[in-house]
Amino acid sequence: MAGAKHLRWLPDGVVVSDDGLLISGWALTVWDRQDRMRFLINGVAFDKLDWPLESVYLTATFPDMPHAQASRFFAWHQRRPDRELFPNGFARFNVTGPLGEHRLSYRTAWYLADPATEPGMPTPAQIERVIGKPDEQAYRLGGATIVQRVEALLLERFDRPLASFQAILDWGCGAGRLCRYLTARSSAVTGIDIDPDNVAACAYLLPKARFLQVDLMPPTPFPAAAFDLVVGLSVLTHLDEPVQDAWLAELQRITRPQALLLLSVQGLAQMSLYRAPPEMALAAHEKGILDNGANAQLTDVLADQTYYRDVMHSRDYILTHWAKWFDVLDIIEGMAGNQDLVLLRRRTD
Repeated sequence: MAGAKHLRWLPDGVVVSDDGLLISGWALTVWDRQDRMRFLINGVAFDKLDWPLESVYLTATFPDMPHAQASRFFAWHQRRPDRELFPNGFARFNVTGPLGEHRLSYRTAWYLADPATEPGMPTPAQIERVIGKPDEQAYRLGGATIVQRVEALLLERFDRPLASFQAILDWGCGAGRLCRYLTARSSAVTGIDIDPDNVAACAYLLPKARFLQVDLMPPTPFPAAAFDLVVGLSVLTHLDEPVQDAWLAELQRITRPQALLLLSVQGLAQMSLYRAPPEMALAAHEKGILDNGANAQLTDVLADQTYYRDVMHSRDYILTHWAKWFDVLDIIEGMAGNQDLVLLRRRTD
């Protein structure tokens, strides 16, 4: 139910050609009949849609969802002189009910940047350390989507575009999945990471931002109150509680009063995709923070093989424990790709 409600759909392939754009993926329905679903690109229907199609994989992933066994799609949109595939640099994809998009539809939309405007790409190995597989297309699609959704959230909640912030920190920037799109909106982006190889790749590929390798534990070299916006994608999902607490305290130190922070965590939506056992969600709920052991993605670049973990948080834990450092304004399910996005504000004190 969490996957169907908060994710609704996921693309798993996009092909851009001189003739047009082909996107494939899956979509789940809960309340609407399948024949009432709408598949949209830039707010209008695709030119051609093959849907619904059989999928054994989806039956295994969502065994209790209606029509999961027939939820795959292929959608085609043709290039034409009278319409842009990438208005303002991005194509927007969405799957909706019969009434179409609304003011919160950005939370389920996916975005792809115009390939002609893309900076150079990291190596497959660098991409794999960030997203778990050497998939350039998934890397681009995920990065563009998260940045576009973040900007839409900031506009919705605070009437502020990314360009209005004076100093943006991408905490745990990896190989620049977000920075490659953040730098198109702001000249004040800083990325930090513990992976020296990825930091070097960012500095080479994305010269509009500054990048810095940091130690496994704070402090960072930044002065107090250095940033007014922090984005941290899938960082706290890999830190045990003592390390988490040290970094939350450091983020409090280096952010300005009223600064905003957007930090992602695993939630039920992501668990549905990974087919995590229900008892794992229950254990996270009961314990507040659940450490499921070491994660091997950074084995090649970290000397300490125990540092990088697989960690889950409960909503109550975030709302109470993280409140020691920040006001927890909201937890938005499935908005950070497929992770939950925690919206925080630095208190004035």
